[in-house]
Amino acid sequence: MSSARVLRNHPLKQFAELMVGDDVFNTRYKKGCSMYNCRGRCCADGVDLDIVERDRILEHAHLIQPHMDETQDRNPQKWFQEKTHRDADFPSGKCTTTALSENGCVFLNKDGYCVVHISESHVPKGFGYLKPFFCRAFPVCILNSTLCVDDEQCPDEHKYCGPLKNGPLTILDICAPELEFMLGAAGLAELRTMAREHAETTSDQSSNLDDGDLHIGGAFAIEQMTETPRE
Repeated sequence: MSSARVLRNHPLKQFAELMVGDDVFNTRYKKGCSMYNCRGRCCADGVDLDIVERDRILEHAHLIQPHMDETQDRNPQKWFQEKTHRDADFPSGKCTTTALSENGCVFLNKDGYCVVHISESHVPKGFGYLKPFFCRAFPVCILNSTLCVDDEQCPDEHKYCGPLKNGPLTILDICAPELEFMLGAAGLAELRTMAREHAETTSDQSSNLDDGDLHIGGAFAIEQMTETPRE
């Protein structure tokens, strides 16, 4: 990851400096790749979340339980691991992990759908979020105060978040809503500017290469924001 780029415009107050890794600009995806094709494979090992997010889910367990099927444990005391640990990437500075079941994350039903996601789609307007921050942001991540891309969870799933070498799309093409959720409109605009500058720099460097084989991505095709939550 690069230490040269710092994102200034964002609402994530836990970061004195939010760095941007080069993989945000360099990771590529196939044409037609979309997060709307997601099948939830990334949830197989459980997910990390802030302890404040855990407490909010527990507070509203009654909204989640009706959407669970017969393979899921409706006892909220079994939804999260007891151990917590310090992590400065989370607003409270502490996080925990969801428990695991036969379906993977305890919140995945037998069909692979997240019941927290389903529950959130049924709450009144203005209720806010139940789905944890990094669940909503994936495959965009923040690791050690650096915005980055997780390309290891689903490497072969090229229809949604599996990368493809020299593909025509970038993370800004397929995850604009996730990035705006994380960074806000101003942060996303700043990130787009960074991406253009990175592409120009890379193009200048490639023009000096004899073989001319360095792949440069085209213009970003940012999809219009949608209010429909994703899996």
